[in-house]
Amino acid sequence: MKTVKALIFDFNGTLFWDTVHHQKAWAAIADKYGKHPYTEREMHFLNGRTNNETIAFLVGKDLPPSQVREIAEEKEHLYIRSCQASMPLSLASGAVELFEKARGSGIKIAIATSAGAGNMAWYRKWFSLDSYFPEELIITDDNKRAGKPDPAIYLDTLSALGEEGPSCIVFEDTRNGILSAARAGIKTIYAIASPGADIETTAAMGETHGLLSSFEQFVLE
Repeated sequence: MKTVKALIFDFNGTLFWDTVHHQKAWAAIADKYGKHPYTEREMHFLNGRTNNETIAFLVGKDLPPSQVREIAEEKEHLYIRSCQASMPLSLASGAVELFEKARGSGIKIAIATSAGAGNMAWYRKWFSLDSYFPEELIITDDNKRAGKPDPAIYLDTLSALGEEGPSCIVFEDTRNGILSAARAGIKTIYAIASPGADIETTAAMGETHGLLSSFEQFVLE
């Protein structure tokens, strides 16, 4: 653990246990635009992917970009409204304490999320994320790079940190996210057992170092 230079956190389902809000929003989109209801199997398959990729899967791949944007905006409106109905919201247990321990030990922390900048603006406000994460170390979906399980977002995060994969630890709640981190050369990846996560799959993956149901279980030495 003494060689660790940075901790990298996925956000949705990892730092913020909001899977139920996303699922409700995507289910409504699938009911309105899709060919069939949103199934649990599809939920697990799509977890960690970008909005554009999820819309392509649920609705169709040949939609004009303007319609994709409209559907994505509609989904995010439904999602944010669901979150606001559940206020006050909080980060996962032990997360803030881990941020503080890392900073006190000189270990950098970053976020690598499939969420867009618009949603991250809400999260920064709700959870005072700017108190812990520099803006340049909050890496969001830019609508350009491929989504997880492609390694692009983790490669960009490593570049922003100025670190190599083996010196970092990642926390993820989805198979796609774990594969993304592993393909970026990150060797130590913890699966987060948040509500709605496909725990049976993530815990059994060879890329997974351990399973956490709370950040209080993670010991930063």
